[in-house]
Amino acid sequence: MKLTTCFAAAVLLACASSARAQLFFEDFNDGNASTRWSIVSQQEGVVGPDGSVDFAFDYSTLGIANPTGGSDTTGVFLQFNKNDDGPVDEGESYSIYPTGESFSGTFYLTLDMFVYNDGGGGSTEHGMAGLFLDNNAPISPYEFGADGGPLAWVYSGEGGDGSGDLGIYAEGGVGTTGYTGLGDYADQPVLPPGFDASLGPAAAPNERGAWVDVSIFSDGTTIKYLLNGTVVDTYDNSGGVYTSGNILVGGMDVFNSSNGANGVIIDNVMVTVPEPTSVALSALALAGVAAMRRRRR
Repeated sequence: MKLTTCFAAAVLLACASSARAQLFFEDFNDGNASTRWSIVSQQEGVVGPDGSVDFAFDYSTLGIANPTGGSDTTGVFLQFNKNDDGPVDEGESYSIYPTGESFSGTFYLTLDMFVYNDGGGGSTEHGMAGLFLDNNAPISPYEFGADGGPLAWVYSGEGGDGSGDLGIYAEGGVGTTGYTGLGDYADQPVLPPGFDASLGPAAAPNERGAWVDVSIFSDGTTIKYLLNGTVVDTYDNSGGVYTSGNILVGGMDVFNSSNGANGVIIDNVMVTVPEPTSVALSALALAGVAAMRRRRR
């Protein structure tokens, strides 16, 4: 059985590699990613920006290894709500996007994400990934912000967040974020590998978090959000609400106190497009690639 499983995954990986053209890739290793990426944030209430983005962060300093078993440990580290600004609404989100890029049609977004919880225990930080950001009017989706725009999903590093472990921002605009909570991990009919129903990906012995393969696949009419190769949510875009735009990755925190040393680490961001003959197998191939990446860890 193991031989069959490994052979099938290897075939999927080979097919995906040969049938998918790379449109964009960023591993942050050269230390100059800040010249290629832009930052956007959205705050709650009257509190101004209170976060930071380190585009050349060595995550081995936190005891975190390369997600795919390699030797490099440089990625981007986004932090938000770093200080306690008193008894006011102070939640916020931060997103980054590759300057001037735009994607449409059928394509994949894949990345490695680590929602880092320095102290263990409960936290409300969420990692974010999305599509169709408007380069001329960029917005970082935030549940309690004023505006929405891109199509984006978020997941919490651990269970127990009162606002939901999973959520989607869809069809937001001026005056509305378009946010919809997708419930807790325990509510999901199929949990992704590595996710505990009560703790999400931060199950023991990984209370500070874990690497998660985050993927979004769009064929123009259907858009799928995957965690560790499992389809968590599907958006029906048959009405053509989303047509083209940039990718975004980042995170948010809705809690009204200092986030401290917590944050979201991102590495190996890639956009690929499948050959026309491979579109029908796209979701299956994506799951196979994620499975192989996890196995190499």
